[in-house]
Amino acid sequence: MFFNALPGLQNDLKHVSSEMEKLLPSEWNQGRVGEVVQAVLAGRGKGYRPSLLLLMARIGPNYSACKERLYRLGALVEFVHMASLIHDDIIDDSVLRRGKPTIQARFGKETAVFSGDLILGQVMSILLKDGMRESGILIAGTVQDMCRGEITQSDCRYRSEVSQEEYYANIYGKTASMFVTVCKIGGLESGCSEEMIEKLGEIGLHLGYLFQIRDDLLDFLPKNEEDGKPVRMDFREGVLTLPVIYTLEKAEFRPEMEELIKSAKEDNLSKEQLDRLDQLILKADGFKRTVEAAERHRSRIKELLSELPKGKEVKAISHLISLLSLPVFS
Repeated sequence: MFFNALPGLQNDLKHVSSEMEKLLPSEWNQGRVGEVVQAVLAGRGKGYRPSLLLLMARIGPNYSACKERLYRLGALVEFVHMASLIHDDIIDDSVLRRGKPTIQARFGKETAVFSGDLILGQVMSILLKDGMRESGILIAGTVQDMCRGEITQSDCRYRSEVSQEEYYANIYGKTASMFVTVCKIGGLESGCSEEMIEKLGEIGLHLGYLFQIRDDLLDFLPKNEEDGKPVRMDFREGVLTLPVIYTLEKAEFRPEMEELIKSAKEDNLSKEQLDRLDQLILKADGFKRTVEAAERHRSRIKELLSELPKGKEVKAISHLISLLSLPVFS
């Protein structure tokens, strides 16, 4: 697992998890709110974002002196991520996440909306109470980016003329912005120079792009039970990712691709049409070009890492990057 990348990181994540428990008011443990909050906590992920924050913080000179503050910030960014997933599941009407019922499936959409908002409200409250102004500004900016990304992605749905630039703007808001923020917070809180903080942020940017492009590619592969998401769901919902965009750019494939997009919008895509979608993307080298795009981001991350002080932290970050393997299509 990725948290084994560096000795002590797994233990640090236990502290982050403990902070998550502490940061929720005791009065939230009762009644319906208590049920919902416990369900939210049970749905926490692997801690990729807090791990990045803690890894980047280890590069700074003041890491040892600010561990407790870092654990708290790791908990807060994980809460923001979890709240965004709750809202995503409402929009997508998802019944499963990581093989478990979503908050909206268990408690209804209204309760799910308020649950996500409740968590975000607590995050902002703690940032203000603890005087985490600079990190708070970064987190608030990311929440704004997330919302903008979802709005612009919605505007792009089923649009066959969607551009690569629009795609990248959407995934910056949805994914990359949070990666930039956690990397910057790690450097900021541990006393890194402004130049170093910007460099760490750029690593986060390309890591966020790599992470999302990989996820978009995985959407074309058969899912296992843990994902709870049918294959090609992005296309069905009109979210046109890089493999589709690259294919649409080739004139000989565009008319048939537009017909498939039209069928998706009308919610009557057949299995044969979905299979045809894969065939067209393969013929147009859409998968190949998407993998190449992802690898360009990986290469840039490696370049940036080579500019950081040599040490076990950089090796650990490199290990995390290596775990993001890309699927093969043939």
